Amino acid sequence: MNIDATRPDIPADGAILGYGPMLPLVAAGAGAWLLPQPWPFWAVQLGIIWGALVLTFIAGVRRGFGFGYPNASKPAEITASIAYFTLAGLALVIGRPSMALMPLIIGYVLAALLDRRAALAGNAPAYFATLRPRQLLIGAAGLAGLWAWTISY
Repeated sequence: MNIDATRPDIPADGAILGYGPMLPLVAAGAGAWLLPQPWPFWAVQLGIIWGALVLTFIAGVRRGFGFGYPNASKPAEITASIAYFTLAGLALVIGRPSMALMPLIIGYVLAALLDRRAALAGNAPAYFATLRPRQLLIGAAGLAGLWAWTISY
């Protein structure tokens, strides 16, 4: 486990816990296109729920780092955390799936950009500069696949 927040190398647990939760989003995106009915419906619904849960978790990680790391900017951490949490919550209350996926896609892309920037500024673990863009853009691609399916059918 990488306990030094300034080390840029991605620890094994960071890679597993970072990329692992993206796999269901990729599977849901592929499943919506490849599986027979009624499975695409379930892929979309479960993809929205899973995507929101993960984005909410990421919000908590950012907030927790702000509390636990003395050099982190608490206002920056609180702002990012609230933004991620709000986008995840919106996805869960918007009824139309194509519209519910939009705040999630925005949230994942935003987190990829902001967490990288935060890592470079010392407001997130340094390895987030490498991990977060790849990790979250994989998730965003799965969500985009779901969105494309919802507007096609």
